[in-house]
Amino acid sequence: MYDFNFLESLISVSVCQFHTVSVRPAEDVTLMCSNFSKFFSHIFWFKMNSSPNASRISAMFSAESNVSLSDGFHFSKYNITSNITNLFLKIKEVNFSDSGLYFCGQYVTAGEAPVPAVFTATHLQVEDVSDRLLNLPRMILGCVTVFLTVVIVLFEQANLLQNLDPDGLNYAALKSHPKAKNYTGLSDEKELETNVLYAATRETH
Repeated sequence: MYDFNFLESLISVSVCQFHTVSVRPAEDVTLMCSNFSKFFSHIFWFKMNSSPNASRISAMFSAESNVSLSDGFHFSKYNITSNITNLFLKIKEVNFSDSGLYFCGQYVTAGEAPVPAVFTATHLQVEDVSDRLLNLPRMILGCVTVFLTVVIVLFEQANLLQNLDPDGLNYAALKSHPKAKNYTGLSDEKELETNVLYAATRETH
């Protein structure tokens, strides 16, 4: 185990890549470390979780050498492989205790003591399935709310159009009806004038 001072010194001499990986419980995950093939020194994997201590997982002299695991880590759970340019750490059937910050790098000489230099840092997050199940009803409720809102808006628009049609017809009928009366009135007046004229003509004769 290594304390937080180890982590500070580890990062202070490093130019590292940082990644975030999310995985579900019981799945396998593979973490990758790169840019170490040109060095021939002690290569390592470290893990740091919520505690202020870092645990060394594995060590190997070079990319082609055999891997040794530290106490508490077993090959049935961890598998380290290499393709010369990259180093891989495979964790099988992860659980919540596997969440944490994983470092990969090598030891470099700084003064009299070797100092670890990090190439890659990966934050592994094992997702909680229960959180997804809790969010599912919220998603369903949101979809139902949107659907009902659309239905209500369409229903109101349909009622509005339905109410406007009879009014338009009544208004058109009211406008055309007086005109019919006016035309009938003029016709009656003309007919009356004609009758009066005819009667006056007969009397003069």
